[in-house]
Amino acid sequence: MATLQVRVVTPDGSVLDEEVESVVLPAVEGEMEVLPGHIPMIVQVKPGELRVRREGKYYEYAIGEGFAEITGKQVSLATDTAVKESDINEKTVEEAIKRAEEAIRSQALKGEELEATQAVLARSLVQLHLKRRRAPRT
Repeated sequence: MATLQVRVVTPDGSVLDEEVESVVLPAVEGEMEVLPGHIPMIVQVKPGELRVRREGKYYEYAIGEGFAEITGKQVSLATDTAVKESDINEKTVEEAIKRAEEAIRSQALKGEELEATQAVLARSLVQLHLKRRRAPRT
């Protein structure tokens, strides 16, 4: 079976570097699946779920904003954050959401501070959604 190399890099370092069967990206234009042999392109990604398929199984990451360079043999993603689903701490994420929402509601933030807080909120909501969607039902 044909594979492609996926590399995910954040300001903190490399998060993922392996051969996979496919990659699903949350592109600004909409979700897109990348398979081996894909035409070369660069796409902007938005906060959302990155899914990589390896040996028939999907592995999921919550990612932030960034850019992906796609070739027929590889996907290189540079993003401000990437967290594997199993590493997401639901309580910590809920607290981050609460703090961000309170800061935005207070209307004390302006300009870049407001944009940064909105970005934190967006990334945190993606993480919470991914974690809750994957949580076992009781």
